[in-house]
Parts: sequence; structure tokens; C-alpha cells
Amino acid sequence: MQNQPEIDSKDFTQKDLMQFLLHSTQHVATREELEGVKKDLRADILKVETNLKADISKVDAKFDKLQWLIIATMVSVFLKDYILAFFK
Repeated sequence: MQNQPEIDSKDFTQKDLMQFLLHSTQHVATREELEGVKKDLRADILKVETNLKADISKVDAKFDKLQWLIIATMVSVFLKDYILAFFK
């Protein structure tokens, strides 16, 4: 933000006041603008949250498959002698 030079209140004219107010209002957002931005941000957050939940569900499904593969491998390693004896 631009620094305004200090103006002595004795030399502060009506023109200076109008310029100061105009400059100040250019940097102030209205409540409606803020509500619109807030609504847009909430929609974006909800969309990202939904996508994140979908991605987590996909990873969770892959993790479940991997977990069962590890369990099946461990069982087959522990019981390999019985399994090989069964096929002989």
C-alpha cells in the first residue's frame, strides 16, 4: 500500500479529503464481494474435499488388496510343506 504523506490538519482541504476518501474506498471490499468470495472458497474447498475422499477410497481399496496378498503369501510360506505334501 502506498504511504500517504502526513498532511497537517490545518492544510487539509476539501479536495484532499475527497482524494483520501476515494483512495481509501478503492482498497475496501464490500460485504457482498466478501460474501461472494467466501461462497466461492467454500465451493472450492468442498470440491477438493470430495476429490480427496475419492482418492483416499481408491488407495484404501488398493491397500486392502495388498494386505490380503501379504496374508495369503505368509500363510502359503508357513504351510508350504503341507501344501506340497497334499499335491504329491
